[in-house]
Amino acid sequence: ARLLGLEYIAICDHSKSLGIARGLDEGRLREQIGEIDKINERLDDFVVLKGVECDIKADGSLDLPNAVLKDLDLVVGSVHSGFKSDEEKMTERNITAMHNDYIRAIGHPTGRLIQKRQPYAINLERVFEAAASQRVMMEINAFPDRLDLDDVNSRAAMERGVVMSIGTDAHSPSQIEFLLLGVSVARRGWLTAKDVANTLSAKDLLRRLRRG
Repeated sequence: ARLLGLEYIAICDHSKSLGIARGLDEGRLREQIGEIDKINERLDDFVVLKGVECDIKADGSLDLPNAVLKDLDLVVGSVHSGFKSDEEKMTERNITAMHNDYIRAIGHPTGRLIQKRQPYAINLERVFEAAASQRVMMEINAFPDRLDLDDVNSRAAMERGVVMSIGTDAHSPSQIEFLLLGVSVARRGWLTAKDVANTLSAKDLLRRLRRG
């Protein structure tokens, strides 16, 4: 991350419902929070943000309690199951999640995997309206298989007053370089620095995240 010239990085491992990724339960997440605090005590030119990619369950609730989410800098809510739900159910599922007090972003909002899985049925216009109202960010997921939101939907979200975050979805250090692909998507959507939260300094980003 430093080699790319970044000032900070957010660690957002999967939560417990995603067993295939050995998702973190509350206990393991609290251990990680403690480790990150120790790292930040040693660093004076870089910040590690404490986060999680929390699974959005079928009813729109999150699979970790607020008691631990409140101790994080960044909570990203994502759908990882039930892709065949109808448009109304999937839309309400995401909107309900955005009303959680601690959620700050929706990850890979359409669920597509390029050449592998079509986007699930979802009314993005309603989702964007709710995101703007709740001050929840929409992710531009920079992983090459996803690029989700895409350029067109990123532009549509921005026009409705939604701020984007660019996430690498990195599962190994080298994949942090995918950030540049997310920047390219944002540029194709005619987004500017003010439309993307992680163009902010660490101090300003934390201020934004803490006020919601």
